[in-house]
Amino acid sequence: MSEQTAGQSLTAELRRYFSVGSRTRQNRDPIYGPLRGQMIEAVMQAAMMPGYYSERTEKALRTGFAVALGYNKHVVGCRISGTKIAAIKAMSPYCFAAFLGEMVDAGITCTGDSEDFFAKWEAA
Repeated sequence: MSEQTAGQSLTAELRRYFSVGSRTRQNRDPIYGPLRGQMIEAVMQAAMMPGYYSERTEKALRTGFAVALGYNKHVVGCRISGTKIAAIKAMSPYCFAAFLGEMVDAGITCTGDSEDFFAKWEAA
């Protein structure tokens, strides 16, 4: 059996931590907002607040810090095309977790890398 990549580990941990399945709705609770935002916030907290999560969760989530920064800059900040933003926001939480993992496996280490990723990424 082969070892998981960092992106696969992030995806699995996001799905486990947020109890996300293939049919999970985007909005569970109006107080906390969409799961997409909660996932990005969890990744940021894992990187900036050591000890906030368990060791297993923190290790997996921490790998997505540069991805979360790139997401906030380019998607939330509307720096990419509206078509791509709409495609990302239409993703289910299950698919969004996989998308973040895909970004990690693409080797994103800074917001410049995420800009290149989004330029090449094709919205399905």
